[in-house]
Amino acid sequence: MRRILTVAIIVVIAGLLGWRTVGALRARQAQSAPAPRPGGAVVQTARVQRTTLSVVATYVGEVLARASVDVAPRLSGQVVALPVVEGQAIRVGQLVARLDGRDLGFAVEQARAAYANQRVQVESARAFLNTQRARLVQLSSGVPAEQIAQAEAQLRQARLNLEFSRAQLRRMESLFAQGYVSAQRVDEARLDVALQESRVAAAEQQLGMLRREPRPESVRVSQAQVDEAQVALRQAESRLAQAAVTLREAQSALAETVVISPMTGVVAKRFAEVGQQVTPAIALVRVVDISTVFITIPVTERDLARITVGLPVTVRAEAVPGVTFGGRIAGISPLLSTATRTADAKIAIVNPAHRLRPGMFAGVEILVARRPQALVVPVDAVLDRPGGQVVFVIKDAKAAERRVQTGFSSGGVVEIVRGLHFGEVVAVSGHRALRDGMPVLLPGRQRRP
Repeated sequence: MRRILTVAIIVVIAGLLGWRTVGALRARQAQSAPAPRPGGAVVQTARVQRTTLSVVATYVGEVLARASVDVAPRLSGQVVALPVVEGQAIRVGQLVARLDGRDLGFAVEQARAAYANQRVQVESARAFLNTQRARLVQLSSGVPAEQIAQAEAQLRQARLNLEFSRAQLRRMESLFAQGYVSAQRVDEARLDVALQESRVAAAEQQLGMLRREPRPESVRVSQAQVDEAQVALRQAESRLAQAAVTLREAQSALAETVVISPMTGVVAKRFAEVGQQVTPAIALVRVVDISTVFITIPVTERDLARITVGLPVTVRAEAVPGVTFGGRIAGISPLLSTATRTADAKIAIVNPAHRLRPGMFAGVEILVARRPQALVVPVDAVLDRPGGQVVFVIKDAKAAERRVQTGFSSGGVVEIVRGLHFGEVVAVSGHRALRDGMPVLLPGRQRRP
């Protein structure tokens, strides 16, 4: 029983404390609340005006070169000349560097000599083929009478030479027997007789062959010789072609010792020095083309429909104060980033004086819309309500709620497409608690009696 009584007393005490606390809070709120303004809310106003509304989208991007190329040699070697410096303008085809090419020059001379020798071999093989073809034609068509007469004359001359040699041998043998000549002279005379006998036999055989009709086996042999000559000519021509390839390769390798610029631009950086050993993996210089530069900007999804290729833009860079550059939209990516919901737009700026340089940051201004004679009000005049956007029109010291449709906004004003008329007065400050038909007070004015 005592426990129940104790709990009841505690509850009563807690209730009294809570009631006094709530009362104190209500009294404090009543003291701090502003006294109601007599005659309505005080608002600031502005008139609906007509103006040319220019909507400009601003972006910031990095200046990029039109093209950038690291010029490297195509073979290894020692740099013997590097006649370019950083910042120098350079043309396509202009000398960038020269490598030591003495060994390659020797290789060219050797290849040229081998090519010349092989050309001689080809001409010799072609001449031999022509001889074999002529012989085949001769065997196939028979021997002319003039050739037979020539062979007979050669046989007669060979027999006369043989008789003379035999007489000389008899004379030498007689002189040897008398002791006037040596045995060597006799041997030489005998050798000459044997030689003349072989020549007579060859002349008789040749004449016999010419007097006989062409034999099929002779024609076949001659045809085989022609075929062999043709194969030899093709082989010689193949070796000549290979020698030509070797010569061109040697000449090409020698030409690679001269390194030229692949494009017109400016030498941005020099990586090598004269006397340095370089390889194709080592760049000699970097050439950039900045006659036209580019800036890539992320265009918001909202502005994509208003930005088209070819649209002019204005570019300003802090590094070049007081100078405005003109550019144009050169391309727009068809894809949007899923993370940022933007698409890259590429801006091209003609840069003949090279005042814009890669790496600079520049501001880009794009005129995305232009509305001549647009009805505009300050941006603060438009309120977002659950049913849409509204503006409070002030007339006869009363606020009239007006539903409006807005368009573009720029420079602190917004276009009113529907809902207002030129010259009407709208509330721009102190109007967030207004309701339709509520009386208002303008600054510096008294409530009308």
